[in-house]
Amino acid sequence: MPPWPALIVDHPQTAVAIAALVVAAGSLFVLALRRGPMWRLAGRIGLLVALSAMLLSHGIEPYRQRLPDENIARQLGILLVEILWWVALARVLVSVVDAFVIFERRPNESRLFQQLIAGLIYLGVALAIIGDEFNVPIGALFATSGAVAIIAGLALQSTLADVFSGIAISLGRSYHIGDWIIIDGGVEGRIIETNWQAVHLLTASHDVAIIPNSVLAKAKLVNVTTPEEMQVATTLIRLEPSMSPASFVDMSLQALASCNCILHQPPPTVAVKSLSASAIELAVSYRIPNRSVGDDARNEVFDRVYRHAVAAGLKFAQTPGVAGLFPPMPTGDGGAVPAQSAPERILEKLPLFASLTEEHKTVLAAKMKRRTFEPGELVIERGVVAQTLAIVQSGALALYQVRDGREHELVRLGPGDYFGEGGLLLGEPQRGTIRALTHASIYEIVADDLRPILVERPGLSDALGHALAARRAMQAADDAVASNHADHSARRLTDRIRQLFQVDA
Repeated sequence: MPPWPALIVDHPQTAVAIAALVVAAGSLFVLALRRGPMWRLAGRIGLLVALSAMLLSHGIEPYRQRLPDENIARQLGILLVEILWWVALARVLVSVVDAFVIFERRPNESRLFQQLIAGLIYLGVALAIIGDEFNVPIGALFATSGAVAIIAGLALQSTLADVFSGIAISLGRSYHIGDWIIIDGGVEGRIIETNWQAVHLLTASHDVAIIPNSVLAKAKLVNVTTPEEMQVATTLIRLEPSMSPASFVDMSLQALASCNCILHQPPPTVAVKSLSASAIELAVSYRIPNRSVGDDARNEVFDRVYRHAVAAGLKFAQTPGVAGLFPPMPTGDGGAVPAQSAPERILEKLPLFASLTEEHKTVLAAKMKRRTFEPGELVIERGVVAQTLAIVQSGALALYQVRDGREHELVRLGPGDYFGEGGLLLGEPQRGTIRALTHASIYEIVADDLRPILVERPGLSDALGHALAARRAMQAADDAVASNHADHSARRLTDRIRQLFQVDA
């Protein structure tokens, strides 16, 4: 006869104890090595089954009241084991909630309800322990604790308001982590954390604003991220009406086309808001990727509009009621200030030639050649060695880099921007293709016209070297090929320019 059946018949409690220990060991092994909710549920069920088998084999039913035992030590031991059984049962029920109470694509709501149901389970188990293990009448306990509940409710009124407001907001799904919201009262920011009590916002000034849920539930809230994060911004421009409104609209559209911070699909729009003898007011509307780049986009729009307006010879209108507060602009020798040509205005505004004297600027401006391009026309192709330094006079151009076999837009150019300096000054091929986005015009400077000025003004070599270093650093951030040349310092580039143009330091 095999030993196991005899052991089971003669010593049933020992057999049950051995089986319970095996099940408990296997459950602990699963809990230690597996982290998924289903594995945790299986391990905790195993522990509960093992503990139940041990108790039932000794005639102990933890869910029923026991008769008093004269052996105090035995009674306390059984009490502790039964309490442990109730805790194990609560853990199993909580694991069931964690494994099965899940809202599809709603992790915040899932976690909230899991915690809420888990709290109710632990509360029920605690009441069961009090009623079954300590023989305390639960009904009488509730009846006599009314005053305590009222006092606790009044003390926790604010906290409970935040908790229940958080539950209501979570059910309504008014916002999610990462959304940018504006709260009635002027507070706005991106949500970085939500909990039972409050919402944490990262403001535009990189401060953290903590707003209680009860305040959010009562306030007017605008979610600027939903249904899409893209935002529409509008900027007002006032200019003197020196040409037709249609020409102003075209100039503003060209200025927007040269911006890098805004979105160009759908395209920006320009609307004439008012027209009088003293000013024309334009509303420039454009889209930005998200609210965090709003200030950068607005600053760039003002900068591009200013460049295009100056390039077209336009003036900005003064604010009504302020014109008479300022004296008239002084003129030389009591006469009118001579009008500058377009090349002279370009050199005057370009920081690259700030070290030149007015005489040098006039001589160089007279030698600059103008070229015009239609929208989509190729300005300079990748791989070509530029023979001129080209300065954008009007319109918008775009620089494209080849990446993964396709052309990608790297940066947009507007009035005052320049290109071709690498080919002209260092004999290097163009690393990107430049095309016109709108009707555009550029002015070109050839090497023979620049060499005498470099000889007379060595400081221009330093400015050109720093410009080349900055341009290469920008390209290295987006182009793997350009990164091979990014280690050239401005000093080395300046020395190379002087060497090629035979300029003494």
